Amino acid sequence: MLLAVISSVWIYYGILLQDKTKYEDFINFEWMCGDWYMENKGYIIHEHWDGKSEHVMEGYSVTTNKKGDTVGREELRIIKLEKEYFYIAKPRSKKSPTTFKMVLDSIRKVRFYNETNEFPKFIEYERKDDSLYAKISSNEKEIIFSFKRK
Repeated sequence: MLLAVISSVWIYYGILLQDKTKYEDFINFEWMCGDWYMENKGYIIHEHWDGKSEHVMEGYSVTTNKKGDTVGREELRIIKLEKEYFYIAKPRSKKSPTTFKMVLDSIRKVRFYNETNEFPKFIEYERKDDSLYAKISSNEKEIIFSFKRK
């Protein structure tokens, strides 16, 4: 009887620990989740992020013109492989995705890097209050996207 109680407690503790680990894997990216919008020069950019599992965040970015026509679409992912995090971007116009390795992770800020990509070499997200800022950059050029929730 005592062995059954100890086994039950051990299994319960293991389940709690497993759930905690799953939660902690992507707790650093939870602040990115949701729908984000930005208007710029007659275009609307909508970016969406959602945690899909303990090792995957999925997102997309859609750019539309004033008429509502889609002029750009990109599939986005943040994945954990072993102990490393990677950002994967797949624009509709390209055959294969581009992968960036995480080089900075702090509270509500993350940066990814790909040395071999011409532009961008860096992709950075930062959350300030109710805004999400995305920056793509190289040594010579930088573009900042300022998103708000609707």
